[in-house]
Amino acid sequence: MKVSLDKLKVIARWILFALVIAYIITGFGITQYQVVEKITLGLLTKVLSQKIHFYLLIPFLIFLIIHIYLSVTIRRNNSI
Repeated sequence: MKVSLDKLKVIARWILFALVIAYIITGFGITQYQVVEKITLGLLTKVLSQKIHFYLLIPFLIFLIIHIYLSVTIRRNNSI
């Protein structure tokens, strides 16, 4: 099964977008935990927000590097 670089870039872009949204929500859950706990009906507590926020760092960095690499690679291929 052959997957084009454009398709991989789109997948990486959407995963990175979801990670950024999760990172923002969990960061907000750490600083404004009373508000986030009310909105999520107690599902996203301050402690859980801190854990998720901590564990999102590595996937965020990996997909950021993949996204940058694919963008540079596709741009180089298009300019040749």
